[in-house]
This record gives sequence, C-alpha cells and structure tokens, in this order.
Amino acid sequence: MKYRIPQYLHKPIQVLFFDADELAMVVLLLFLAMMFGYVFWILLFVVPYVYMKIKKNYPRGALRHMLYRIGLISIKNTPESFQRMFKE
Repeated sequence: MKYRIPQYLHKPIQVLFFDADELAMVVLLLFLAMMFGYVFWILLFVVPYVYMKIKKNYPRGALRHMLYRIGLISIKNTPESFQRMFKE
C-alpha cells in the first residue's frame, strides 16, 4: 500500500485545489443541493468561493476563534466566551 507523505509538514492535504475544510463544505453543499435543490446549487459555488477569499485574509485558526467569540463552539481549557474576567 502506498502512503502519501507531504513534502512540507505544515501544509494541509489538498484534493484538487481544495483544502480539507473547503472540500467538506463542498461535499455538504452538494449533498444538500441534491436533496433540496433550488438555492443550494447556487450556494454550492458561492459559499466556498467566499470562504476561500476570507480564509486568505486571516491567519490560521481565525474562523474557529470567531465562532468561539460568538459562542457557537467552545475551545478546550478556556473560559466561556461571555466571561470577561476570571481567576485561575
């Protein structure tokens, strides 16, 4: 069995020109477009394009931190996003 070892360890694995997170978004939107149709076919092309543009302008992990700041996700070993002061 052949294993693919990336030339640089800090670079993410890519399929065609999509990173793993972008590919997951495309597959999810394709699934939704096949199930529901209509606007999801348009979103299939628009959302990944906008996401790639935003992703290029911010450092790695910025999306996760934005979602944490809004309160949609939690990050391990950190206080909740709404807490402004805490004691260790």
